[in-house]
Amino acid sequence: MTSEEAARLAVGGFSRCSVAMALATVVLSATATRAELPPWVYGEQQRQAPVVVRLRVRQAERAGDEARVSGEVLRVWRQPPALSLQSGQTLRLRYSLPPRQGPSVLGPSSLPLPRVGEIVTAWLQALPGPGPMFAPAAGGRSFGPSLESVREP
Repeated sequence: MTSEEAARLAVGGFSRCSVAMALATVVLSATATRAELPPWVYGEQQRQAPVVVRLRVRQAERAGDEARVSGEVLRVWRQPPALSLQSGQTLRLRYSLPPRQGPSVLGPSSLPLPRVGEIVTAWLQALPGPGPMFAPAAGGRSFGPSLESVREP
């Protein structure tokens, strides 16, 4: 038996080159994936959000690393007693946007910038200061489908 035949038998009948290519493919595939928090974490953040509204986005702009969004309240599901949000009212949101990165970033889901005209459910918190100003309260899942029913396993 030659040394090459012995090497093939040692790795299940595959050449060293085939094994190296397979390993490289697995490693490269793993680095191109996006790992984020499990859904129940976002569900917990949504359940704890003090304000939950249905919003029609009227303006959405990115100014450097900051998002500025305004929208018309279509429905109010939850708000603290100190607020008096009503349908038809305009809400303003301000929040930081992460630097644009590739798909291999690990960590929580990034906050999106909603599109003008889009109707979204928003989980928010009031910001201190003059005038009503809000910020997302459920991280990258502050806009979109509800995960409130998702619990920690």
